[in-house]
Amino acid sequence: MYVITGSSGALFGRPVLGQLRRLAPGARIVAGTRDPGSAAELAATGAEVRRVDFDDPGSLAAAFAGATAVLVNGTNYGTPAGRRGAQHAAAIRAAAGAGAARVVYVSWPDPELYPLPLMADFAGSEALLRELSPGATILRTTYGVAQAVGRDVAGAVASGVLTAPAGRARTTPAHIDDLAEATARVLTSDEHGGRLYTLTAADSIGWDDLAGLAATISGQPVRYQPAGDDEFTSAAAAQGIPAELAGVLLGVYHAFRAGWTGTPTGDLAAILGRAPRPALDAVAAVTGG
Repeated sequence: MYVITGSSGALFGRPVLGQLRRLAPGARIVAGTRDPGSAAELAATGAEVRRVDFDDPGSLAAAFAGATAVLVNGTNYGTPAGRRGAQHAAAIRAAAGAGAARVVYVSWPDPELYPLPLMADFAGSEALLRELSPGATILRTTYGVAQAVGRDVAGAVASGVLTAPAGRARTTPAHIDDLAEATARVLTSDEHGGRLYTLTAADSIGWDDLAGLAATISGQPVRYQPAGDDEFTSAAAAQGIPAELAGVLLGVYHAFRAGWTGTPTGDLAAILGRAPRPALDAVAAVTGG
């Protein structure tokens, strides 16, 4: 029996469910969600819907009972770090306590290169998982990176100029379909136990490439204009972006410039058994390009 937490998430949970049904036809699949009463679409897929609330350890023990494989879906990136760390710890403890043969944790990419405290809890969650379930698999996915840089593309489509304090940074976002398939493959195989994978595209892209994507979408020339930190902060204030949020966004660009998600790995290709989609395709998929 497979248990997928965060199944209601249209950007990750549902794609994993779809890939799992394709790779394991006829398997018993449990779709975990905080509100089963509003999950008619999940039930329509043939999955058994169970209540899974990371804030309610009792719901986790009941949902994971009898599972052979559990996906602890750590893509709730909008949750404050302190609360998210406690949530993930509860899910990890429940999965380990259920005795699932395969526990797979979706983590944050390159945490050692990401200085913002917003994601500091992921390292602790990984350590707890290793302590309680040494045979578990950690997937540091680049889920969310395409959306992050896609905001620059969207702005450039509207203005004709891609202005960002990214310097000459590069990034390696993987396509959501490839990430979902790889996650499902890890869930259905014993060969990945105890491994840590960083799932990236096989290539990297820079902001000049993102400007090219914006030009393709708009049908008009778009150029990349690197901005300084002060210029970015001033522009954000002029747009009415709160100073705290502007600081967070600037911190993300600092991480990109420091090399965060900038180096491709072969992990995704190895799990898929084929070349993953190009990084620019991953961004195009979330920007309509």
